[in-house]
Amino acid sequence: MALVAGNASGDLAVFKGDKQWQIINGLGMITAVGVGDILNCGLNAVVIVCGDGWCYIYLCPAGSAKLECVHIQRIPANTKVLLLGDIDDDGQQELVLGLTDRVVRSYRWCWIGAPMARETILAFAKTSVGSLAGRGALVCLNKWEFAHQLGAVTLNHQAGGKPSLLVAQPGGTFMRIRCYADSDRTEINDLEDSSRSNAFGETSVDYHPLCINSMRNPNVSTEILGDIETGRKDDNGSPFAVATLDGTLMLVHNDDILWSFQVDHQLFAVTKLDITGDGHDEIVVCSWDGQTYILDLEKHSVRFQLEETVSGFCSGKYTLEPNSSKPSIPVLVYATFNNKIYIYYDIHLPSMLTENFSPHLVDFMRGFDLQEIAKKIPKSSEQYKYIAEFLSGPITTDKMKKLTELCLYFRTDLAQPSAPKPIDG
Repeated sequence: MALVAGNASGDLAVFKGDKQWQIINGLGMITAVGVGDILNCGLNAVVIVCGDGWCYIYLCPAGSAKLECVHIQRIPANTKVLLLGDIDDDGQQELVLGLTDRVVRSYRWCWIGAPMARETILAFAKTSVGSLAGRGALVCLNKWEFAHQLGAVTLNHQAGGKPSLLVAQPGGTFMRIRCYADSDRTEINDLEDSSRSNAFGETSVDYHPLCINSMRNPNVSTEILGDIETGRKDDNGSPFAVATLDGTLMLVHNDDILWSFQVDHQLFAVTKLDITGDGHDEIVVCSWDGQTYILDLEKHSVRFQLEETVSGFCSGKYTLEPNSSKPSIPVLVYATFNNKIYIYYDIHLPSMLTENFSPHLVDFMRGFDLQEIAKKIPKSSEQYKYIAEFLSGPITTDKMKKLTELCLYFRTDLAQPSAPKPIDG
């Protein structure tokens, strides 16, 4: 696992473990970065898009020491968001770009001549990844124009596993773009004579207002995140999350709002991560002032505060030992306006629900020899009275309350737990 970060000065840094693995300079004002199999060859590539319209593709085959540029192409300027995914259910990865001029474009990589397999690319990589330069290009498939400024662009699967693009619009609304066709399909050939064709069909765009009438500000910017994992197979599609800058977070399934969560912070980023390890995604949202909220699908929430203003946020799986066999674990990543990146490592919660402490308290106290501790405490002290009362007679609710107070406020006076011992009564 690696962490890739770019800045407006044209620097792209790649981190592995606790070290900077590679830095690439002079790229221009980087506005979007993505990692995926854009070449459709089974290898991940880094796609970098700059504000002036230059798109760079870097590849690092297995065993290679560094990323190397395999393609540079000029595309329309002013990209703000980037998505890599199969948007038309054809088994190939597409590149989707959202622009500040209210336009969304989709691209697909096409080889010049015969398509290259993964083995061929690896063969080229043994000499130089640069040998792949000039052997293909990104071809624009679709262009959609919108009436309002774009937020995030995400992929969400509907009933039957069919993919669709969700484009966030102001006021907690979104547009749904379906890129698969049920009837006529058009075919484009690769850039030169080739036996391979790339099929794409008609698209449809639908507007979904959701709760526009109840929004505090119908013009507020919106973020959206699709394909939230529920831990069970659902033929009706996956739920998705919608967050607005005025502090509203909604969980939506199809067009139904399952729940809404309101905070007094400006939410600018929404991600997903399985923090409890139960196979269900938790929704993680972050505000400019560092407030971070973690919510499960039942709306149970946990709040975390980063004591700095945040310019970028993401969550995912990472490891500090990249060459080991240990699995990657959940992390939260913050980029601040002070030019720092914070990685909160091993973010794991046993449960999103609060539990009653009392049932676990007796088991906890079994590790202490209360009789021996009582001998070392002055009989006039409050601690001695609590212990003596707990040891006499049956355990009552009042005793549990006092024992809780003893554990919380006088625990430093108690010895460390030894082997568990039974408690009479």
